[in-house]
Amino acid sequence: MKTASRFLSPVECARGEEVGEIGSILIMSIVLGILVVPTVVYGQRPESDIDAVNIVTGINVTVRLLAAVTLVVAFSAIRNNMQEWVNDKSSNMIIKTKLVFIWIFGFAKMVFIMIKVLFYLKCRYLISLELTKTIITDCFTSIIFVILQLVFFQYVARYTFTTKPIIKYISSVVAIANVMDFFIALTLSVNENKDLIFDRNETDIENCTGYSLKTVNNIMFINEAFKAPIALQFSALAITLAFSMKPDAENLLSQCNILGLKFSWTSPKRLAKIITTILLMNVPLLVCAPFNILNSESETQSRIWLSLMFAQKTAALICILSINYLMFKKLKLTVKYVSINANEFMLLLSTIGVMSYMSMQAFYQRDVDGILTSLIVISLPSILYQVIIILFGRRVDLIGNEISAVHSIQQLVLILGCQNIAVWFNDFLYGVWDMSNDHILRHSVFKYIALMLYPLLAYYRFQSAMELMELYCHVS
Repeated sequence: MKTASRFLSPVECARGEEVGEIGSILIMSIVLGILVVPTVVYGQRPESDIDAVNIVTGINVTVRLLAAVTLVVAFSAIRNNMQEWVNDKSSNMIIKTKLVFIWIFGFAKMVFIMIKVLFYLKCRYLISLELTKTIITDCFTSIIFVILQLVFFQYVARYTFTTKPIIKYISSVVAIANVMDFFIALTLSVNENKDLIFDRNETDIENCTGYSLKTVNNIMFINEAFKAPIALQFSALAITLAFSMKPDAENLLSQCNILGLKFSWTSPKRLAKIITTILLMNVPLLVCAPFNILNSESETQSRIWLSLMFAQKTAALICILSINYLMFKKLKLTVKYVSINANEFMLLLSTIGVMSYMSMQAFYQRDVDGILTSLIVISLPSILYQVIIILFGRRVDLIGNEISAVHSIQQLVLILGCQNIAVWFNDFLYGVWDMSNDHILRHSVFKYIALMLYPLLAYYRFQSAMELMELYCHVS
């Protein structure tokens, strides 16, 4: 496609990109610096404090509406003047996969919001009218913003964009709104007994809603377990998708198509072995995880869980070290260039969060636990070497190398990617519950730190799996 930016000189294009980059970063820094502090401070207060609720909700609704207007205007501008905005069509598999999950999380987030609206309307006599209006306004603007984002991201994911500076401003505004949602959801998940409806006695809720006590308990259980993780994961995905619009977000272009995954190395027998390995590594943990949460006080259940985790982490470490050996020792591949994109930056950030949490677990054990210590010792090098594979694996040239070694790399990367998806699923669903039963986190300081790191722990595995899928396509 011909675009307006192609008629500019390289110097002018570079200046435009630099101005847009500096401007968008400056805006994000200033706005977040101003808004995050009062949001977190007042978000610590109970929901009965109407002034605090009005401040937090007012900030969030204002930013959300600004971002919503930005999305509508940007969507119209792109559709009406595509040649000026769009550079080319995109087939980035990471973005396409993220779209699938953000639709799932977006729908689930809206369901939880509607449950909250329903409960607050049915139980409105338990709280003030002013507070009810504020909360309902917040809920409905949140639903509208979620819908607009889903439609917008679904549309723009088809394209890569030109170097127009305004694209970076659009990304920044949408990212700021999601960062604010992220911090509010995180603040509420850290603090307990804040919700005036869901934290009430079950009998009060039963009386005002008309639902049976069993139904009320089930709804409250699901709300407590999944509302915060879903909201946090939606915001994290929305932030990365917003930044993926930026022209420099994907310096390493994806040539991987979801429908075009090639298994050139496979025979029915070999494929059966790979599938069996993946199932043996992941299914026991996926099956055992709910029982570990429900029977968290059982020492036997805890031992079984840690032993399964140890076995899986050991197998994953063997895969990771084997890939590193094949790439950098046997094939002696060299990295062509290093230029970190937005997805890889988020991966590095979440990696720091994971290693911080694991270090805290290692140094503050109440009683030295051999299995837990061994698990941490195995996990730390696994994380480091896996990041090395992800960052450098797509920046090496495999063409012309020993075909058997390349096929081995393909198989190991596939196994490792599936393992990351399985661990992400467990971390996403049960991470908060697991933290709440950790003796270390019963101290308030560690609880705050761990729950602040939680979104990074879950997102690390998801982003790792996406990057490994891209790596698989690169080596296929």
